[in-house]
Amino acid sequence: MAEYEKLGTHRQTYLPAPVSDTFVRGCGIVAGGLAAVGVICAAVGSLVAGVAVGVVALVPATLASVRGRQNRQNRSARLDLFDHGMTVYRTGEQIAGFRWDTAEVRQQVIPFQNTSRAEYSLAMSGPDGAHASFDDTEFADAREWGRAIQSAITGTQLPRAVATIDRGDIMQFGDIGLELTALIFRNQAYPWERIQLIDARSGLVRIKVDGTWISLAPVAAIPNFYIFNELAERLRLPATAPDPTT
Repeated sequence: MAEYEKLGTHRQTYLPAPVSDTFVRGCGIVAGGLAAVGVICAAVGSLVAGVAVGVVALVPATLASVRGRQNRQNRSARLDLFDHGMTVYRTGEQIAGFRWDTAEVRQQVIPFQNTSRAEYSLAMSGPDGAHASFDDTEFADAREWGRAIQSAITGTQLPRAVATIDRGDIMQFGDIGLELTALIFRNQAYPWERIQLIDARSGLVRIKVDGTWISLAPVAAIPNFYIFNELAERLRLPATAPDPTT
């Protein structure tokens, strides 16, 4: 896949995060306890109650089985970063490959400096239909690979996005569009000089327009959020800066 996508030199491999079997063991204990109660009920002549308890015991037993299967699958997963892109592999699935210059990444939560614990949950997509979702519970060193992926995509695609804006075109990020004079959302244009702040701390992108907060779209719905944010601030700050001649 790396050769096919021309991803260049291999840089780093991230293996599965340590798996905790606490959930599996807990479900197993609950299922075993319920099964024992069912047997006792049947032994004392309450067959209906025994069957009912046995059916209930199937719920945690099934959850334990599914989780155990996922854990076994995740143990052989791997995330590889290259000069020009990345690959994601899981047992029983085709390798998904993405190039930094064409990939879109959506992040569920954007970490900030005052966040005690940053969560990394990424959804990758490519122009060829490739897709992969993964988070910090699946691959170790999430802070490292999360920042590396976002930084590589932003650094590679930002110059092209800036050029698109400079020639007067609209740069689209999901339902939000950016152009030289305004931010556009649902056919409504908000001139940059009226946008006082752009905020995404609540998981929802909001803009403060003339003192009023307006909600736009969830962070997770905006492809390449860091490019969007960088472009928006580059357009907003000069428009809202005080006039030095006054």
